[in-house]
Amino acid sequence: MAKRTGRRVSGDPRKSGGDIAGPGGPHDRDSVIIDTTDAVLLDHSTVTLMGSPGNPTPYLAMLLEGRINRATDRARNLYLMNEDGAAALVTELLALAHRIGPEFGARFTARLKHLIDTDAFTGQQKEQP
Repeated sequence: MAKRTGRRVSGDPRKSGGDIAGPGGPHDRDSVIIDTTDAVLLDHSTVTLMGSPGNPTPYLAMLLEGRINRATDRARNLYLMNEDGAAALVTELLALAHRIGPEFGARFTARLKHLIDTDAFTGQQKEQP
């Protein structure tokens, strides 16, 4: 089934959904409507590097999983991105964390620093002092 917008609409409750709409921008407060219908409550993520022989451009693959809001069904969606997509995702999350408030931004930044300091990004954990 398709809306007049041409976007595909699914009646399958296992399909993820949700939307953000409104006249406001990302820095405006209370100026958008968030539709949580079939939104995914993220509880697991897996990332890996994807490449192919003969193609020098690596891509990142991110599998995001979670329970569908107000349902028992689960969703699993794979996202593919290059370094621009990954950088945009990270910077948007950092910016949002600091717009929430100074305390939240400080906790978020401290958590990132801890992960960097303990080599969590390389998978080789350093011992804590």
